[in-house]
Amino acid sequence: MTHEELEQLVLWLAAQVGLQQARPSRMQRRAVVSVESLVPAERGERGERGERGERGERGERGPQGESGPPGTTGPRGEPGLPGDNGATGPKGDKGDPGTPGTTGPKGDPGPLWPDVFVVSPGASLPFYASVQAAIDAAVTSGERTEADPALVLVLPGDYSEDVVLKKHVGLLGFDRLGHFTTILRGQLTCDLTLEGGVREKTVTTVAGLSIFPPSGKTAGIWFTGSNSQKLLLTDVSIEGSVPALLIDNTFTTGSGTSQVLLSDCRLRSTSPLSPALRVKSGSVELSRTDLWNRPPVGISSSPIVAQLGPSAAQPQPCTVTLTDCNIEGWVQMDSSVSTATVAGSIGLSLLRCTHFIHNNTAVPIRFVLVSPSAAASVTGLAVVLSVFRATAWTAGTAMIFGNPGGVVPVLNHRNSFRADTGVTAATLTGGTATSSTMGAV
Repeated sequence: MTHEELEQLVLWLAAQVGLQQARPSRMQRRAVVSVESLVPAERGERGERGERGERGERGERGPQGESGPPGTTGPRGEPGLPGDNGATGPKGDKGDPGTPGTTGPKGDPGPLWPDVFVVSPGASLPFYASVQAAIDAAVTSGERTEADPALVLVLPGDYSEDVVLKKHVGLLGFDRLGHFTTILRGQLTCDLTLEGGVREKTVTTVAGLSIFPPSGKTAGIWFTGSNSQKLLLTDVSIEGSVPALLIDNTFTTGSGTSQVLLSDCRLRSTSPLSPALRVKSGSVELSRTDLWNRPPVGISSSPIVAQLGPSAAQPQPCTVTLTDCNIEGWVQMDSSVSTATVAGSIGLSLLRCTHFIHNNTAVPIRFVLVSPSAAASVTGLAVVLSVFRATAWTAGTAMIFGNPGGVVPVLNHRNSFRADTGVTAATLTGGTATSSTMGAV
């Protein structure tokens, strides 16, 4: 139906209901007749599309349709921020006590921390003005034991006093060798009370002190008594006109040879008549230690620096071992009154040592002069990797000489000799001393 035909149909309908007062026009009647006849006519060509009218108002929303099937799950989003902590809940009831566990094995004892007593010049309690006062305070309740040691800490200063050492009461000063900041002007005496019947429990120590014994004293350190005992010295310097260290402990009570161990020490005599080291019995071991007795001005020969051997008939061994030590002065070994019969009972050992003497060829001296006992090999020496130097020397003169007595074996290996006069060779042994080169094992 064309637009024109539609218009005519509308007009006709309007006339039928009385909306049109005027008589329809001829064209209108024709149109009505044409409609009434309801004779289909051929459809004409479709006209051009008219312009689009304005959009009407949106109608009401229809009822919701049925839910469609679920879609596929999308990718997981990033986690959100944590929420605030919730409130703490109420405390629960206390549980029943558990069954006690079995007792474990006892552990090893912890380290021993000694009581400390501090010494300072002019001090007052709780400190002490003298070394002896501090030692006495340490043993007020009785002598110390291996399980209950004490330490006397000696602050730098100058102390004029004699000191009697006690077992397990160590002295610790602040000197390094030759610093002379912690000075004791007096004599230290070591005669310890035997503990447990053995040397290894009867011990004391001295470290970090410079000792200047006045003339008239027995020694700088006097290691004496009859109980078997041990003394350890570290960073101790002793210098004076009396022996720096005198050892005459007989160790006739208790088990073990009495022993003095020195490391990083200096023993010096300032008197030609006193050796720096005098050993009558027992064992002395020196490591990195200076042993000096330098000749005074105007004296052309070195004085004695060390003397070992008993001064009365006794069987106790008497041995000195020096390792990495510096020796100035000659050494005397005298076992002529010893009643020992075991080989090496009177012995001297030098390992990697330097030994220097001032020597006068008109009145020559030896590096080591030996007076052995009648029994062969009771007195013996060992000299290994050591250097011997003299200001002057007569070629072929023995460096180690044995006076009449039993044969003195001298074990030697790779030793060197020289003299400032240009002599480069010397005989190692002479008299009753017999050189025996150490061979490969």
